[in-house]
Amino acid sequence: MLDAQKTTSGIHVNRNSVKEMNAPTDNGYISDYLIHWTGKDGDEHGARVLSIIASDLRLLLSYNPLHHFDYSDKVRVEMVCFTDVPLCHSKEHCGRYGRFGIAFQKKKLMCVGAQPVFYASQPCQNDMHTILHFLFEQMQSLTLSPEVFHALYRHFYFIQDFSVGPVDSPDACYYEREWRLGEFTLAPKEDHFCHMQEGYSPAHTGELVKEGDKKYFHFEKEWVAFLVVPRSCQSRIGNPHGFQIESYESLVSMCEEEK
Repeated sequence: MLDAQKTTSGIHVNRNSVKEMNAPTDNGYISDYLIHWTGKDGDEHGARVLSIIASDLRLLLSYNPLHHFDYSDKVRVEMVCFTDVPLCHSKEHCGRYGRFGIAFQKKKLMCVGAQPVFYASQPCQNDMHTILHFLFEQMQSLTLSPEVFHALYRHFYFIQDFSVGPVDSPDACYYEREWRLGEFTLAPKEDHFCHMQEGYSPAHTGELVKEGDKKYFHFEKEWVAFLVVPRSCQSRIGNPHGFQIESYESLVSMCEEEK
């Protein structure tokens, strides 16, 4: 049995974890997993970022604009994104977001504030403008109770266009089946009780870690179901916690086998 080894990049690699096991399955309609994909900027970047995530047990929050809505440039909340696209239907999604991912048990993330994106179709654009305008005004001068305001804000910053172009386009945003965790659904560990008492956070909230101007979502290793990595890249992944590694090829091939 081989122990974890240190690569030239300084990342520990657990050679035992690269053994390919029977691929996890879902029913092709509802997935048990939320996957955060890391490879949209290429395999080298995807492998490096996934190794950091799997080693540090945290995900970096980043700004994600509220597309095409008025005031979207003024409501700047950082978040981390996932998808619950069924495993065997992930090929098209991975074509845009890369073949490297970390899969979480969906129920675990739901319990710390993750929720699906609120998709709004074109006929609802005016309603969304009105809601976001109201929330922006409340940010400047609060007239609602803080509990009501933060409840509305937590929900509606998860807004996304149903589609930018035709609603039946393969590139329609809705087909990404996105979920998010954001600042207002997370809290510093020492502030959990305070936030819940003041009504600023839901009863179940994830842990926010701050380092300088960067913010991270800290997760427990038990929440991770598996890592997704192309077969040719598995030896490059840092995996000191010994997470199960599934090949990208085995996951996307399930649909082909069913045809």
